[in-house]
Amino acid sequence: MRTGVPRLDIAAVVNMDMIASLNTAEPTVLLEGAELSQGLIDELATAAAYTPLKVQSSLRPFNSDHVPFIDASIPAVLTIEGADSANQNVHTAGDTLDTVDEGLAHDIVRMNVATAATALLADA
Repeated sequence: MRTGVPRLDIAAVVNMDMIASLNTAEPTVLLEGAELSQGLIDELATAAAYTPLKVQSSLRPFNSDHVPFIDASIPAVLTIEGADSANQNVHTAGDTLDTVDEGLAHDIVRMNVATAATALLADA
């Protein structure tokens, strides 16, 4: 994996993808990682408790930008809307602003930022 950042400078990765489609009855986020990502998944789930998000998790990383980091032994988690496969608009002409659920997106961003801020403060 090539990046502009030395490997030792990457403590963890939180990757957001498809965070704004409400595909379930209640706002839901899927936290997807691998066993080495479990601590980060737990931290994200703790932060999600301060939002209305229902949390689902998977330790079977699949086909997204976080996987190369996991393959390089870097804890990485994909944060994605729950039931993402039910989103029929993704990558289509129907993927328009009127299908965006701003509340869901804001809550997922809040969870991610709170987790990153907590990690940064712990390292300070």
